[in-house]
Amino acid sequence: MQCSNVVSLPKVLLEFHGRFHNLMDSLNSEPKMAEFMRTSLGKYLNSHPFLALSLLVFGALATVPVVLFLVFAMVTFISVTVGFVFLEVFLLTLGGATLLCALCGVAMVAIMVSFILSAFYITTSNVLNLYYSQRVSEEKSDPAKILGSKNQRGQ
Repeated sequence: MQCSNVVSLPKVLLEFHGRFHNLMDSLNSEPKMAEFMRTSLGKYLNSHPFLALSLLVFGALATVPVVLFLVFAMVTFISVTVGFVFLEVFLLTLGGATLLCALCGVAMVAIMVSFILSAFYITTSNVLNLYYSQRVSEEKSDPAKILGSKNQRGQ
């Protein structure tokens, strides 16, 4: 009861070894990789494959937390920036509303002072016009009385 399409294990391993060898050859033929392999670190990692594998696994596993931290930092920075902008807009709006209220109060005080001064001017003007108009009418009607009062003052 053997299956005809079952491949023996050594044949699969040999095929995998061949593909892996071709992949490593293509990687080693890259100019940047060849340059790295000529350095002392590249030679050391080539002579210590377990350490190279450990560094590769560590690098692969460390990218997820580092990327998550960088995403968290960017989101925090963006939210703080947006929050700062909203805070500044709120404070400027509050300051603008306070300035508007203060200017409206100043305008109302200015209008009230203007009304009071206008009323005082009109009242004073009418009182003086009435006083001098009566005095002029008295001069026209009795000039001797006014001349007599001048003579009495001059003596």
